[in-house]
Amino acid sequence: MKITILLCIGVSLVFTVMAMAGDQGVTIEGAKRSIKLPEAAVSLKEGPGMDTTSRYCRICHSLDYITTQQKFPKARWQGVVTKMIKTYGAPISKENADIIVDYIATNYGIGG
Repeated sequence: MKITILLCIGVSLVFTVMAMAGDQGVTIEGAKRSIKLPEAAVSLKEGPGMDTTSRYCRICHSLDYITTQQKFPKARWQGVVTKMIKTYGAPISKENADIIVDYIATNYGIGG
């Protein structure tokens, strides 16, 4: 009985790995997996801080979360970025958070 259960588990694992390996865009390297995401449909406005903002914000959400918001003042954007870091665990340093807030307030907000 134990052999049958172990055999079923082993077969299930083999089929799971085979199914995952057959998925388009999935690469399995040892215990690591990666996927290829489609190109972003939204582009941010050119300006100082655009690359940093794009790099960190798109980790968790699409960039249209920035481009479609109301034109908030800088203090409100500071609160939003702080919430992303403290509540949602966004891996953004204080220096990069300041760059992001300045960029968004300048390009998508109402400035200071």
